Amino acid sequence: MFFILVVTAVVLLCTYEFMRRRSRNWKMLSQYPGDYPLPIVGNGFQLGFDADDSSHKLMELWKKHGRTNFRMTVGSEEWVLLSNPDDIATILNHPTELGKQVERNTAMQPFFGNSVSTSEGERWKTIRKLMATSFHFKTLEKRVEHVNKHCDSLFEVLDDHDGTVVDMYRYLRPYMFDILCNSLMGVNSDLLATPDHPYLQASAKVVNIITQNFFSYWRNIKFIFQLTPFYKEMTETIKTIRDTSTVIISERKKALKKIINDTENNNRNVDVDLEEILGNKVSDDMCLLDKFLLSKMYNGEPLPEDMINDEITLVTWTGHYTTTMTMAHTLYCIAKYPEVQKRILEEQRSIYNKDFSKKPTNTELTDMKYLEAAIKESIRMIPTVTKIGRQLKNDLEFKDGRKVPADTTVVVFYEAIYQDPKTFHEPEKFNPERFFEPMHNHAFVPFSAGPRNCLGFRFAWVAMKATISNIIRRYELSLGGPGTEPQFAYRIVTESKNGLQLRLKKRT
Repeated sequence: MFFILVVTAVVLLCTYEFMRRRSRNWKMLSQYPGDYPLPIVGNGFQLGFDADDSSHKLMELWKKHGRTNFRMTVGSEEWVLLSNPDDIATILNHPTELGKQVERNTAMQPFFGNSVSTSEGERWKTIRKLMATSFHFKTLEKRVEHVNKHCDSLFEVLDDHDGTVVDMYRYLRPYMFDILCNSLMGVNSDLLATPDHPYLQASAKVVNIITQNFFSYWRNIKFIFQLTPFYKEMTETIKTIRDTSTVIISERKKALKKIINDTENNNRNVDVDLEEILGNKVSDDMCLLDKFLLSKMYNGEPLPEDMINDEITLVTWTGHYTTTMTMAHTLYCIAKYPEVQKRILEEQRSIYNKDFSKKPTNTELTDMKYLEAAIKESIRMIPTVTKIGRQLKNDLEFKDGRKVPADTTVVVFYEAIYQDPKTFHEPEKFNPERFFEPMHNHAFVPFSAGPRNCLGFRFAWVAMKATISNIIRRYELSLGGPGTEPQFAYRIVTESKNGLQLRLKKRT
């Protein structure tokens, strides 16, 4: 009996492989270099089971297959990983191929629900349209003012470390969270005063848990996952970050109620409507949270609070975590390359002359071309996001005529693009000047591009440039010394157990 079962299994596998090789999908995929997948597991063994090492292994496969687009099979899923800027432009600018990778959404939804990052269709369109005006260029001057105000609080902390080594990442995260709460939520936050706050401890775990969920397929077997300590850690983390969003929403509601009460006291014989108080409609210059609280669904009902919580949890986490990481990476590179720090400082002097302590305006930030180039080069060398994906609904044809079949995951492989010598000359060198040279407009798109780009990219640029401008004019930066050098994991400084240890010396 056992022998019959084995023979049957072998016959079925052989039949499956025969049909696979003759399939229309395989004929399309075989146009791309890649190793032939094993039955059931595909190329899963090449990717391995260590999520921490997956990015490194994908880079090795990219190099093995000629530093070009390549394919691989992960379980039953087909991937095509892109490093060609023309092909990246095709997928990111496509008007209908907007769906994110199924496995990615599955890993993120426990934390952020059906938010704008994972949703599709009418909900995605409605929420994106509602959020878009909060990140319009018209709002940037106000955002700069918020950053400058919180920079003063950051300096009060950092001045205590003058002449010593400090973990910048420890303070940049709460600083950025406070900015987001103040600027986008209309709520005062002071996590900078409590850098060990439960929210910051929980939010630091999110990336690792999502990554482990993505690559550890056994976690999709829910009844097994629920029996493990990993599940308990995940549920506790989710509760902490979503409870924080609940508090933020509640605080803003109280502030809006106070506006109503104050207005009613001044207009005792007039019926008061909150929308009339705030401008007759959901206006562009409202803070983002007010738009969620005042907007109506198609049936005239307010947005459900769980839907608002999804979006606020997403914005506060992605906004503070990814922006902080990019700033930390940039400060690390500035400290590591003194000649770059000198050039940035010279540019700052050319803008501010003798008024070196002046807080920047949005116009002055626009003039900081070299600082912007240094931030871009830091992103290229140490990408905050190493890849993004799209799940194809239909066949997709690239510029060279090759096609990718429907249901394939197309991955924009940022890490490979940024290390491709065909796109970036001498990619191993830190060289901000490369961004003053002509390049393909999709060779560097860290905030994605097209209809599903990052809505907050303008805010992120303002926050990063204003913060680093203020810091570099106040402190001379150098690495912390032996034993404090970050150990790169995922090529990312802030995943190191050392954090970002820099020596600060106040400028005279």
